[in-house]
Amino acid sequence: MEIKSLEKTNFETIAKACIQAFADYEIQLNAEELEIMWKRRGFNPDLSFAAFEGENIVAYTLNGIGYFNGIKMAYDTGTATLKEYRGQGLATKIFEYSIPRLKAANINHYLLEVLQHNTKAVSVYRKIGFEVTREFNYFIWKNEEMIKEI
Repeated sequence: MEIKSLEKTNFETIAKACIQAFADYEIQLNAEELEIMWKRRGFNPDLSFAAFEGENIVAYTLNGIGYFNGIKMAYDTGTATLKEYRGQGLATKIFEYSIPRLKAANINHYLLEVLQHNTKAVSVYRKIGFEVTREFNYFIWKNEEMIKEI
């Protein structure tokens, strides 16, 4: 197992890992939707990191880099672990690996969002030192359901 930056990893490999890792999650995105979301969120592969088993990503943290209120920060655009690798502390190891590299890039603030009922992820983030600063509700409504024929 090797943890490293995603700077030399192609989009297809990253998208495949994301789709696999979120296969049992309530929100599903395909490769095209992921690409649009990551672009919108400022995804930076040089400052995103993953655990690799050979050529395959088994856990990752994808970071968007940008400015908020004049402060350069990282935004977690996705953290996940493939089902068969969960419970091995990989997310923690990736964060421990990435934090010094983010600081070296002059990033001292980090923002992430997590569903509250994802208690394992919440536990990981709290253990690393993250704290809850605000809470949101989220709603899903398919576009087809919103459009009514006249």
